[in-house]
Amino acid sequence: MPIISQAASSRLEGDHKMLSSRFFLADSLCLAVALAVAVPAAADSPEAVEMSLEDLLNVEITSAARKSQRLNDVAAAVYVITREDIERSGATSIPEALRLAPGVNVARLANNRWAVSVRGFNSRFSNKLLVLMDGRSMYSQLFSGVLWEVEDTLIEDIERIEVIRGPGAAMWGANAVNGVINIITRRARDTQGSLLVAGAGSEESAFASFRHGMAVGDGHLRVWGKGFARDESVTPQGQTANDDWSAGRAGFRGDWMMGGGHRLTVSGQAYYGASGDMWLVPDSGSRLGATPTDVRQRAQGGFLMARDEWSLSGGSEAALQAYVASGELEIPGALRERRTTVDLDFQHRVLFGERHDLIWGLGYRYSRDDISSTGMINIQPQQESFSLASAFIQDEITLVPDTLRVLLGVRLEDNNFSGFAPQPNARVIWTPTENQSVWASASRAVRTPSRAELGAEVDAAVMPAGSPVNPTPLPILVRSVPPKDLDNETVTGYEIGYRSQFGPALSVDVALFYNLYEDLTGQVSGAPPRLVLLPPPPHLLQTVSSDNSVKARTHGVEIAVDWYPLPWWRIQPIYSYLDLRASSKTGDPASLVSAENTNSGSPQHQWSLRSSMSLSERQHFDLWLRHVGKLSTSGSPAYVPAYTTLDLRYAWRPTRDFELSLVGQNLLDGQHPESVASLLPSRNLEIQRGYYLKARWQF
Repeated sequence: MPIISQAASSRLEGDHKMLSSRFFLADSLCLAVALAVAVPAAADSPEAVEMSLEDLLNVEITSAARKSQRLNDVAAAVYVITREDIERSGATSIPEALRLAPGVNVARLANNRWAVSVRGFNSRFSNKLLVLMDGRSMYSQLFSGVLWEVEDTLIEDIERIEVIRGPGAAMWGANAVNGVINIITRRARDTQGSLLVAGAGSEESAFASFRHGMAVGDGHLRVWGKGFARDESVTPQGQTANDDWSAGRAGFRGDWMMGGGHRLTVSGQAYYGASGDMWLVPDSGSRLGATPTDVRQRAQGGFLMARDEWSLSGGSEAALQAYVASGELEIPGALRERRTTVDLDFQHRVLFGERHDLIWGLGYRYSRDDISSTGMINIQPQQESFSLASAFIQDEITLVPDTLRVLLGVRLEDNNFSGFAPQPNARVIWTPTENQSVWASASRAVRTPSRAELGAEVDAAVMPAGSPVNPTPLPILVRSVPPKDLDNETVTGYEIGYRSQFGPALSVDVALFYNLYEDLTGQVSGAPPRLVLLPPPPHLLQTVSSDNSVKARTHGVEIAVDWYPLPWWRIQPIYSYLDLRASSKTGDPASLVSAENTNSGSPQHQWSLRSSMSLSERQHFDLWLRHVGKLSTSGSPAYVPAYTTLDLRYAWRPTRDFELSLVGQNLLDGQHPESVASLLPSRNLEIQRGYYLKARWQF
């Protein structure tokens, strides 16, 4: 279905070439110079970048092993995006901030949609990446993956984003196939006082947010709200794309010390958003096979979450977390999903002597939906429930104190969609010095089928009569129907990594991986096409359905360097290489198309270079140069050329509490594509150069 949709899009838009590369380096350099001299230099000398290299290496990591660790003690490929990194990048959304991490592929599909993946398999609903916010899953049960236009928070409240590349299912469960991203927000006591933020620009039409923190009893509370409106992007021909986006969100977080050493956190959100899109609706009566149709999407909902942590005798710890989330997603004329989810999670950490650090836990999730569908989409049954029970255990065994440790763990899960699945994990880490570590791992993870994969019937495309793909005199409607049987996807992953701090100003982190995927979701052709007279016009109907007919292997390397050439200047180059080879196990034409679509969805090479300069106590200047390799091969409907782009940011604080910043994004060309439409037949769009001005007042 994805490749068919891309082909339909390609036929409708014609064989367009990418706009000739207009390399605006001169303009960008002029902007940089103008920003640097826009405000007279302060009398003070350049100040040190806020976080030193030692601070970064000692930053707390809690997601890799579900306990607090130093970065150098983690036996996994982990990268931490700090609050300072996000601020100085100029990113206005979580997906854009994720570009900061190695091994993460972020493709902006439109001004309101992203495709985000780790180590390949990127698409609109990337289904091999588990994303959490403070331990709450953001994974869509309907589509698999994350609806980034629905999940958000106040970006100034993010403390850090922990990006763990590689299978993480032994700790976090199914769907943590290629990685886990945990977005961790700040404690309420760290956000006291008031904050006002406002800005506007060419693509960021307008945005504003507020936050107020206060002491409440033996703890602290903050409340916040935000709203924004974003402009439309363009088609390759320069036409506006109906992908405007406006949304509002409000939330709170409270942290209290309770009796008996209990630490209670309560948080919640409510949101509403509206966005646009253009679908290519399959049409047997159109000579092009599809009709461009403007659609609107509305999303609303909220959640309430509570977490209790406490210490026990002997140094052991326990935590209990519960949340309830409710939301509604509606695309008039296509579908409406109403869903309520309840989740419980308990974990207990206990020390046995000086050698065993054991963590075990139990979890349960129940989700109930009510889905109405019409037109080209039909999802049955209308109401469905999903239940998941799980248990995990991991023992960290110290073989040589402060030098050599082995981690052995397994997670057992059972759900009513795909049954029982064990997900084991083995890791070893050697730390010959305090600032140097070598680690390796072998692990297994599964990806469970989504509600749509199991129950959706979708009119995917029409192949016009007499076209190269359909020589018959009648158009062929391709319809994806629910599978008879669809199993879990599995991965067996092997990793090895090295990280070291070379003196006070330089650190290097390298990770290599090799993954074997089995039973990946592909497609199989149904019975030969049959004649359909009604509804008119007469056409042939060809059905396809999902199966587990694709396998794949990947290998690659990720390198991250952190260098302080001067105390006030930080340079961060990163590089990622990925080789992905998918193939069909059956040779069915539809399965071959699925495998080719998998091969074409992720770039082989990615690199970026960030420069952060604290010119003075009141002035910051940041540069972010990025390159993403091509997708597919030239001439293919899935082809996207490689692109290089540049972001610049200049910030000035006239007073200690007030800051103005000017940000330029995607400065090296007027517009460029980053991906092609997939899964749903959306039109291919391109991302434009943009600028925005932002004011922030904290008091």
